[in-house]
Amino acid sequence: MSAVGAYTRLRSLDAPVITTGEAAAALRVSDSSASRTLRTLATQGLLRRIRQGLWAVDGRERDPRSVAADLTRPYPAYISFQSALAARGVIDQIPREFGVASLGKPKRVQTSLGTYAVHRLPPELFGDFEEKDGVALATVEKALFDALYVACASGHPDRRLPELDLPADFSPKKVHAWIKRIASARLRTLVEAAVRRALEHAEYEDPHGPNRTSASAD
Repeated sequence: MSAVGAYTRLRSLDAPVITTGEAAAALRVSDSSASRTLRTLATQGLLRRIRQGLWAVDGRERDPRSVAADLTRPYPAYISFQSALAARGVIDQIPREFGVASLGKPKRVQTSLGTYAVHRLPPELFGDFEEKDGVALATVEKALFDALYVACASGHPDRRLPELDLPADFSPKKVHAWIKRIASARLRTLVEAAVRRALEHAEYEDPHGPNRTSASAD
């Protein structure tokens, strides 16, 4: 099959990101043959290699956050932690890695698009994200919870977040609703204390004007 024919067939899958195995199945060739074809298409600028065995089906630049779930297959994932807080304008610092919440194993993944730090959440704590333009992004409340939960669960309850600049509609109640889902009473207490500390020095937008006010943990 010609390179053009192979590319046309791969585009017909209507998937922005595919694995080498998926390409092999679509082209009805071996994995090694599919890998050669994919490398050829990448050389021609039609595909982009994200990492070993994972390819973007066109060569255009894409939002690196949009491939998070492809890196954790078959487990779902979304962008969270400081990455989501920065994306939503809550913190000024741009993390060097993309923070990913997933049901899969924790890992750090190097790709041509950047480095992804995958953190595992238990099923009962996974969720509360919004998808837009192919990016699944945690809400402000959930990103804050996820960041502090993982810090406490990994033995770093005193880890501090950068100064928080919260939106006017930020809801501490939503954060505490997630805290109540934590199975361990000890971990629940640690996360609750961490949230309280984070909110003590946070600011939030005043919906009635440009002034900023201290946030409340209530």
